[in-house]
Amino acid sequence: MDNVNDDNGQVLIGVGPPLRLSDLPSPPSSLIGLIKIIGPSVIVLGMGIGAGEWLLAPAATVKYGVGILWIATIAIIIQTLAFLEAVRYTIYTGEPLTTGIMRLWPGPKFWGFILLVLLVLSLGWPVWAFGAATAIIAAYMGRLPGPQDANLILISGFILSVLIILILSFGGKVVRVLEVSQLFMMIFVLVVMVLLVFAIVPKVSLINVIKGFISFGQIQSSDLLGAALLLGAVAGYAGAGAFANTVISSYYRDKGLGMGAYVGSITTIVGGSKINLSPNGVAFKITDDNLRRWRAWRNIALIDIIGIFTLGSFLGILLPVALAITLLPQGEDIGGWAVAVYQGEALKTIYGSTGWAIILVVGFWVLYSTQLGLTELVVRTATDILWTMSSKIRELTRNDVRKVYYTLLAFMTLWIITSYILFYILKINPLLASALVANMSNIVYPLTVLANLYINIKYLPKEIKPSPIIVAILLVGTIFWLTFFTLFLLSLVLK
Repeated sequence: MDNVNDDNGQVLIGVGPPLRLSDLPSPPSSLIGLIKIIGPSVIVLGMGIGAGEWLLAPAATVKYGVGILWIATIAIIIQTLAFLEAVRYTIYTGEPLTTGIMRLWPGPKFWGFILLVLLVLSLGWPVWAFGAATAIIAAYMGRLPGPQDANLILISGFILSVLIILILSFGGKVVRVLEVSQLFMMIFVLVVMVLLVFAIVPKVSLINVIKGFISFGQIQSSDLLGAALLLGAVAGYAGAGAFANTVISSYYRDKGLGMGAYVGSITTIVGGSKINLSPNGVAFKITDDNLRRWRAWRNIALIDIIGIFTLGSFLGILLPVALAITLLPQGEDIGGWAVAVYQGEALKTIYGSTGWAIILVVGFWVLYSTQLGLTELVVRTATDILWTMSSKIRELTRNDVRKVYYTLLAFMTLWIITSYILFYILKINPLLASALVANMSNIVYPLTVLANLYINIKYLPKEIKPSPIIVAILLVGTIFWLTFFTLFLLSLVLK
């Protein structure tokens, strides 16, 4: 294990500060203890259901057919493995993946700047509150909103975005607040969607959607560049979007997964006590007992990620897509200002005002909970980056990470105001905004996954390094994402 300095018992990873060595804590032995650890996948899945599953996958399949769902299959599988690799690093060091990346040459300031820029470009836009606002305006007006309602939608979206600050300010650990809110949303939405699918969708349509997940290589469009925006959005946001692999490792740190128990967490400003958050992690010694505990912690992460995120992502795409292809004609463009409630008009003809109301409520909750999760993701990731990068910030805040977190949350509010002004000036509608942002995932994922693989292969002990098969699949995954990002860029230049 060439990254250990035996003289002082420290682990050296990259150019960052050394990590002290300690024993890996024992995993929970009771069901209650296990439930306290499991949960980060609920948060990430909640983000993905609103981003890729409710808006982008149905829009793409109605326009180009269910055969394109193989793109979602590959994206979800690769993301699952990417999550497990990020968690591999966190179990060993207690650090989120962003901290690990910032340990690489040339150092934290360089990588911190790169990560912050990509974070803002890929996720720093309130596009899902924008979409949720269309549901509110549709309820207010009793019809599908259009371009003439842009001002009302933008104002409503801004108010919804600001309310997120209040939600994230109470309740102890921020990660717990998110778990509860996202779990409530998912149960409500999935129950409603299952009932609607069984009531409306013909069996043959459901089977066709399922077949679409394994129709590898099929794209029903002769204009590949014309389809690049929506298809790239599905590749980037099926499952979850950019930085999901880094933020899930941060959530696991806060939950005390593996060596995260030694590092600390981010707590709310109201109702949460100050907990010191170390900018550096703690690595575990390679002993038989610690390796046994490592396998147990790894299994907990597997249960959480595969059992909740992976299966939930497939279900989260299957249900909205099945409804969309049943209610709407093939080839229809369902974009524009009414994208959040596009199925409401069709369902209204079957169930009247009740069907209309169901779609409004589901559309609102799906998209608003997504914006809640993604706003927290941006602020949390930026906090982790700045906390690791700057000792000056830690000194100014007297080692109270909450001051950094909530200062950034306030700045996020100002940025939201600016974003809505830009949306208005550029006449960007909710679906277009979502698709543009989703395509950024196809450049962010390759960067973070390749950095993660480099760290895990070069610096982790041989006993816990990733297998060659996992490495090979993730390398193919980076090519997959980069291919769609290249098509997206070509579509912007040539179209």
